[in-house]
Amino acid sequence: MITIICGTNRNLSNSYIFAKEIEALISSKQESCKVLNLEDLPNDFAFENEVYGNENAPLNLIANEFISGSNKFVFVIPEYNGSFPGVLKSFIDSFSPDRIRGKQALLIGIASGRAGNLRGLDHFTGVMNYLNVHVLPMKVAISYCHTLIDVNSKRVADEKTIELLRQQVEKLIAS
Repeated sequence: MITIICGTNRNLSNSYIFAKEIEALISSKQESCKVLNLEDLPNDFAFENEVYGNENAPLNLIANEFISGSNKFVFVIPEYNGSFPGVLKSFIDSFSPDRIRGKQALLIGIASGRAGNLRGLDHFTGVMNYLNVHVLPMKVAISYCHTLIDVNSKRVADEKTIELLRQQVEKLIAS
């Protein structure tokens, strides 16, 4: 199972549009996958979680289904203040590291600007390395992401970007 994590809890985010595009690419390869939108996290997840010794049934269900139940991940990570969103770090910090340790991840950075969240991808790679998650070597950095989305269909419309994502998904599946 591959879990695609939309790395923001922002409503109607570009990250979610890219996550859904990646879901379609993975599904087209007859691989099982699902999207976790961080918008769906319980409001109290940052303080009511297993790491703090607190039971949070909705968060536990999410962690079981999307983290423990997967062996590979695709993180779609928007740039927030020169790095990655705090909600993504809080989510990673909300469950036992044993749930993700030893698994694999593909990192996709997106940004409205020109750097494609390269700095945020480097920061998040450090977190993943600390958790002993194997990060695929080529991290995809997508700049000016909003210009690659068709406003009517809410789909990624740039064929070069779709092809780049397809190549990376195939590498994740093959690994």
